[in-house]
Amino acid sequence: MKAYVPFTLAVATNQGADQNVRVLRYADVLLMNAEANNELGHAADALTSLEKVRARARAKSANPTVDLPKVTTTDKDQLRKAIYHERRVELAMENDRYFDVIRQGRAATIFGPLGWVAKDSIWPIPQAEIDNSGGILVQNAGW
Repeated sequence: MKAYVPFTLAVATNQGADQNVRVLRYADVLLMNAEANNELGHAADALTSLEKVRARARAKSANPTVDLPKVTTTDKDQLRKAIYHERRVELAMENDRYFDVIRQGRAATIFGPLGWVAKDSIWPIPQAEIDNSGGILVQNAGW
């Protein structure tokens, strides 16, 4: 279905239950923006987005300058680590971490000691889709 049901209406009246409603937090969008800007070499723009997320959290802190000091580094690697950390703590318990770590290419380092294997970085293509493709699709390696 491509019809739009406002989220509040869907929750209140159980309408749109068959739709795949996507809800993105603004903090997630800002952190995606920060990560992309950093990778493109736009450290100032990355810091702006990162600091918007931290400023909201800082406003709720009893000791903001100690608990959440401003990130000021413009070094690409250090800023990447700061953004990854912020994604981890800001989006905790929202089922994003596994997919973030896979996307970032850090799975072997982080999940390897837990039994993760390299083939888990991609998903298998359903056999029915391979059959329907008439030989165009081939199964991902390791599956």
